Amino acid sequence: MKPPAEQRSNRSGTAAIVGRANVGKSTLLNTALRERLAIVTPTPQTTRDRILGVLRHGDAQIALLDTPGLHRPRSRLGRRMNTMARDAAREADVLVFVTAIPKNVSSDLAPAGRDVEILQQVDPESRAILVINKIDLLGKNRSLLLPLIEQFSKLRSFSAIVPISALRDDGVNLLLDEIASLLPERGPAYEEDFLTDRPVRFFASEYVREQVILATKQEIPHHVAVTIERFEEGVHVTHIDATVRCAREGQRKIIIGKGGERLKGIGVAARQRIESLVGRQVHLSLWVTIDQGWPESAHALDSLGYVSVSGDDEAVS
Repeated sequence: MKPPAEQRSNRSGTAAIVGRANVGKSTLLNTALRERLAIVTPTPQTTRDRILGVLRHGDAQIALLDTPGLHRPRSRLGRRMNTMARDAAREADVLVFVTAIPKNVSSDLAPAGRDVEILQQVDPESRAILVINKIDLLGKNRSLLLPLIEQFSKLRSFSAIVPISALRDDGVNLLLDEIASLLPERGPAYEEDFLTDRPVRFFASEYVREQVILATKQEIPHHVAVTIERFEEGVHVTHIDATVRCAREGQRKIIIGKGGERLKGIGVAARQRIESLVGRQVHLSLWVTIDQGWPESAHALDSLGYVSVSGDDEAVS
């Protein structure tokens, strides 16, 4: 169904948020949407799927695509994640390339080696915006941005360069202005109140995985996946059963914790996160199982929804 004529935007299209891991792509999506939709943790490769978030900005409808961080994969899962990100970049109307100021700021800021490699892989003719995130780390030394911008400008042509702090919502509105100006002139592709194409059960699994990562930190995040076994919306309560998959018995013990306390904490935090999304009471039950080798199993990845369109064995340097 097409939106009514009076709701139609002058511009609309997709903008793929692409970059290496841990530069704040998911935080940018959430800030732009004014909705804590995508999961965010300090751990690299937290995002494993393309996450669509649709918003209206002025006379434009912008479909933002958060993507997995491009990295050097060590598993079939990693290769599929990279393929998802590259597919999104290739198909989008606008490429939003995100880099970030490092934690240890020095006076000789330069593009990260991985940034250079990724920019060499994307279409040089694409409409691209350079986003320099985490500028809050510069404090009052924002003049350090000038030589960094100059060096990036030598790598390729950008339609705009926008320094931001996604975490502090600094510069995000200006970025949306720039994205909107580059979108094709056409009516909206989505209804006025449309937010995402992912079902609630997808976010339920993501919010459980988010809490597992936060609770276990660097110990096991890349070896964990979550499957929703039951999702039933009752009259007053939504009942969700979820299984946390890990690769080894030692990881299972870490997730469960002494006397089951860690798993209980994960469940409470995930339930609260899901309730904030669905706006109703949720009863969440969690189990932990061992599934050795799932990141390399095509069947397991397909069943978990980590499916790439253009293949999953393509290597990335």
